[in-house]
Amino acid sequence: MLIMGQERTSQIALCLKAARLFLMSDAEAILLATNQVKTIKRRWSAVCDEANLSEVDRNFLWRRQFLNSFVFLEAPKA
Repeated sequence: MLIMGQERTSQIALCLKAARLFLMSDAEAILLATNQVKTIKRRWSAVCDEANLSEVDRNFLWRRQFLNSFVFLEAPKA
């Protein structure tokens, strides 16, 4: 999916860069992204339990499909 112009990478930095296209301030976008990351981290185990994922599947998905290092490239520390 194109996010901004011809850019389609799934990265927080790109989403923050595109925030104004969605009528969000930089501060609002950073807060939203920060809260999403925190929520994913906090709820990961509960969601995996609910989905009846095995430990192997949980480990395979974590930091690969969810919150992999690529998503954080050039993102602010917040």
